[in-house]
Amino acid sequence: MAMLAMKSASGVSPSFGSPGGTVTSPDIRRLRQGEKIKIATWNVKTMNQTGKIQNNIQEVTRMKIDILGVSEMRWPGAGETNIQEHQVYYSGTDNGKHEYGVGIILTNKMAKSVKNFIPISKRVMLLQLNASPVNMNILQVYAPTADKADEEVFEFYQSINEILKDLKQEDVTIVMGDLNAKLGSGRTSEVVGAWGLGERNPRGDELEIFAEMNKLVVLNTWFKLPPRKLYTWKSPMDSPNNTVRNQIDYIMVNKRFRNSCISVKTYPGADIQSDHVPLVGIFKVKMKRVNPRKHKTYDLRQLKNETVRASVRSALKDKMENKPDPGNPEVALEHLQQAVKEVKEEYLKPDKRKKKSWMTDDILALMEQRRIVKGKAKEYKEIQTVIRRKIREAKDNEKQEQCLEVEYYQSRYDDFNVHRKVKEITGRLRKKTAGKLVDDDGNLVISKEEQKELWENYLKQLFSDTRGRQEPEIANEEGPIILVEEIETAIKQTKDGKAAGLDQVQAEFLKLLDGELVHWLAAIFNNIYVSGKIPAEWLRSEFITLPKKPGAKACGEYRTISLMSHVLKLFLKVIHRRIYRVCEEQIAPNQFGFLNAVGTREALFSVQVLFQKCRDVKCDVFACLIDYQKAFDRVKHQKMMDILEHTGLDSRDRRIISNLYWNQSAVLRIDGDHTEQVEIQRGVRQGCILSPILFNLYSEHVFREALQDLEEGISINGLKLNNLRYADDTVLLAENTHDLQNMLNKVINVSREYGLSLNTKKTKFMVVTKSNVPAEDLYAEGEKLEKVERYIYLGTNVNNSMDYCAEIKIRVEKARSSFQKIKKLFTCRDLSIDLRVRMLKCY
Repeated sequence: MAMLAMKSASGVSPSFGSPGGTVTSPDIRRLRQGEKIKIATWNVKTMNQTGKIQNNIQEVTRMKIDILGVSEMRWPGAGETNIQEHQVYYSGTDNGKHEYGVGIILTNKMAKSVKNFIPISKRVMLLQLNASPVNMNILQVYAPTADKADEEVFEFYQSINEILKDLKQEDVTIVMGDLNAKLGSGRTSEVVGAWGLGERNPRGDELEIFAEMNKLVVLNTWFKLPPRKLYTWKSPMDSPNNTVRNQIDYIMVNKRFRNSCISVKTYPGADIQSDHVPLVGIFKVKMKRVNPRKHKTYDLRQLKNETVRASVRSALKDKMENKPDPGNPEVALEHLQQAVKEVKEEYLKPDKRKKKSWMTDDILALMEQRRIVKGKAKEYKEIQTVIRRKIREAKDNEKQEQCLEVEYYQSRYDDFNVHRKVKEITGRLRKKTAGKLVDDDGNLVISKEEQKELWENYLKQLFSDTRGRQEPEIANEEGPIILVEEIETAIKQTKDGKAAGLDQVQAEFLKLLDGELVHWLAAIFNNIYVSGKIPAEWLRSEFITLPKKPGAKACGEYRTISLMSHVLKLFLKVIHRRIYRVCEEQIAPNQFGFLNAVGTREALFSVQVLFQKCRDVKCDVFACLIDYQKAFDRVKHQKMMDILEHTGLDSRDRRIISNLYWNQSAVLRIDGDHTEQVEIQRGVRQGCILSPILFNLYSEHVFREALQDLEEGISINGLKLNNLRYADDTVLLAENTHDLQNMLNKVINVSREYGLSLNTKKTKFMVVTKSNVPAEDLYAEGEKLEKVERYIYLGTNVNNSMDYCAEIKIRVEKARSSFQKIKKLFTCRDLSIDLRVRMLKCY
């Protein structure tokens, strides 16, 4: 919340010294330290060149800029990363192309005041900072160039208007960037000053209308300066005899805070190989540090070191020496949780050493030398040639060092670090990504509190249901006690590197338990299993969200994944081994999902062979490719428990499942913070080991009830096949449209009773035939289904003409794309040929 000291204003500030020089204004001398910050904007033409970001940060440091807005960032996607003591936020294209894009670069000190980052589009981004007594909003923009259509310019300004109307009026709002508009000299309104540059163009009129409508003052038209301090862009045709320079980059601030800016001017001496120059404003601002709730991380990879592992095992054993009685599971598990936390703090703190950069001091010195001779074309070109050669040499040295690291990790059979290093070498190591969130009406949700409220309401709607009474206490208890051997087997099957639940006990620590501690854990599990009383910590889950597709915006376009306690997962692994075989016997052979020995390949093979064989014998196939709406999240708990009872599970196993599902709740993690607790009244948890088999059993009863007595289907060896399934991805099969419609109606009706509903927009109708007779239309829920000739089923192109060329081309292109991403690795001669071959097999 930006405390912007007000200044009695003639509208003109005295001239200031060059960056890094002596400040001559007596007004500024009187400013106390911490009240003055430099906010700038610069079109850098591209950051997608090796060494460009380091060059930019060097210039930012030299000019003592605190916040730099960047136009034409040309980094695809959206996210943040830290480079050379500076935090970089960026917003680019969704299609992976290196074009357009905006960004904001802050010093690490200034980054501590960032409270929110919203990547709006490839041309607009919002950064909100905490200050005192009001917030500061910075919108970095990049307007369409003069050759773009007026409609695109209108959409650009409209997108900014939509954001501005949602920002608080009392906050300081700065809009800056390359607006590709000329306002010209001469005062024309209350928002545009008299000291612009050059002649106005039509896009300048549009900019003035935008500024007036939003009460934004264009600051760099209010300071009387020589033209050299006003122009922001220099044409390629510019020369000593023909000056072609314009003012097209601007910094704007809401009207009530115009006097908080004490200077705005360009720094034409800065150099980053761009035809633009930085526009720098000095503001009186008092920033406040934000203390975000960061998710604490530990370096569990250190446990691969046998010495560290032995020390951690010994420390954990010592802390568990006075372990509580297993008769009280909640107290016992809390003791384990605390012991693990203390061991992590003592032995596994993350390595905070700075990552070594390939950039050398020699290259940075050459870049500074190039800036000094900016006006001497010949010397500038010669130095640039040397810089390019030095950068290539530095990058080659870096690659050699990385290759040696890969060899080292491979010799130690450290697959995790081999894979991570390969991604780093090939440039595919993920930066921290970011996205935007819109409500049901498509309006952008900006504030964190509103985002939390939106997610909370979405979860309540998603998991809300009317359930019957929970199954009463069991009279005749069935189910053998849990053996130590069962727990040891489950521990061995547990995978490392998996996210922990709210208790923050990772699987790696469970693998350190042995002997007496495993017996102690077995006693806890048996107490829970026999009593049926689930510890409160196990009933609370933490949701994280993963986008279902690139550019996800609405809550429904994200998948909610449940992060559960690993101790609970261990317990459920034991339950899973006990119930799996009984449940699997209930599953029909035409279900291929989540079962041993079958998978997507078998499902696709069955569909393709069926279509091909029927086409060969001129037997028409009428197929409905069903897509359910959030099937896993719509499972009715009462129905599920009724099914488990008829399946013949032991009563103790049923009671555990019932108590887990009937009393569960969850919170959603958003940037280290959490929503309020939400009760989960339906659905199976995505991330739980029991969920796949429970859902398979649930869907089996849906289709058994809907289709088992029907005569419709495709005849195969005297039997009728009317559906093929992979989990909830279902293909209904019939010999004509009438039969298919009858089957589909029954499936819809039974599914509704089980809480499931079809997504009619994604459910498709396909006819595989050699005849040209048009098929009748197929309907679901009163809507006509789209008839298609090809469909992506389980990631594969399935079509009614059985033409495999399209799928072959798709796979070849995917292989080519994958190879291009790791081409650098395979052509690195510093890696042994054996290692390169091994990596090729892995990919």
